[in-house]
Amino acid sequence: MDIKKILKKEKGIIVSDAIIAILIILLFVGIITTLIVNIVLESTKIKINSGQLDFATEILEYIEKLPYQDVTEENLINYVNSKNSEQVSAGTTTQELTTTYKIGIDVQSYNQIAGNEGKLDIIKLITLTIENNLEDKKYSTEITKIKKANMQEVEQILE
Repeated sequence: MDIKKILKKEKGIIVSDAIIAILIILLFVGIITTLIVNIVLESTKIKINSGQLDFATEILEYIEKLPYQDVTEENLINYVNSKNSEQVSAGTTTQELTTTYKIGIDVQSYNQIAGNEGKLDIIKLITLTIENNLEDKKYSTEITKIKKANMQEVEQILE
């Protein structure tokens, strides 16, 4: 009989029990949501970095195929912009570009660098700066390549 009286008095969940359960659920939902947001953000950063490296690799392979005298800012910018892509564009700086991937191209002859004046024009330094924006943060990759004139091109320069 005592057990029946006790069971009849407990008519359901107490308000404080319900509040504690809701707080515990909200705590776990907050933690899980934060984890999901961070995972998505990191995977997006990885995709951006991968895309930047893909474009840089393509441009560097193109530079490798070009004859030495054709490695100019104008030729490289025209090559990138001729891709007809809405995602990528190139210029001498990235400030005026409006696409997702902005590529700044700088080509300098080694003999134009301070302290190297008067030397032969047989080495060029090509600097690619690739930028993206994600959540008002700028992600940038800068790659520098050296292009050397081959022996035939050096002979032509010396003539």
